[in-house]
Amino acid sequence: MSGQHRDPSAPVDDYDLTRPPAITPEGQLAWEATETAPTEWVPYVYTEAEVRTVGIRRRLSVSSVVLGILGLIGGVLGVFGLPFALGAVVLALTARAVERRAGAIWLAGLLCGSAGLLLGAGWLYYITQVLIPGLAVAG
Repeated sequence: MSGQHRDPSAPVDDYDLTRPPAITPEGQLAWEATETAPTEWVPYVYTEAEVRTVGIRRRLSVSSVVLGILGLIGGVLGVFGLPFALGAVVLALTARAVERRAGAIWLAGLLCGSAGLLLGAGWLYYITQVLIPGLAVAG
């Protein structure tokens, strides 16, 4: 009765709502095995290769945190932390796209790197606008 309109007063059992395929393609389950939908949750099982690469997937994020901390320390001491902070921001933004599961780690690297950039920019402003013109006036 495929393609016909169903009579609302007729029982549902009169209509064949599912039908087996004409042929079963190679590598697929037989029709009999798929008649009912699975009702239980099946957990994902990681392969050995996936388990070994979990640490590798966080390398960018961890590197951004390390560079961010170095940039923050260098930003407190002077403009020396600017390259580290800039590297931390770039690595964190790259890790955001590549390492989805390490969100907290790359976010920490991004925050530390941004703070290091702000401190370094503050030092640059202080040196170029306060110290150098002050030395020219005093000299």
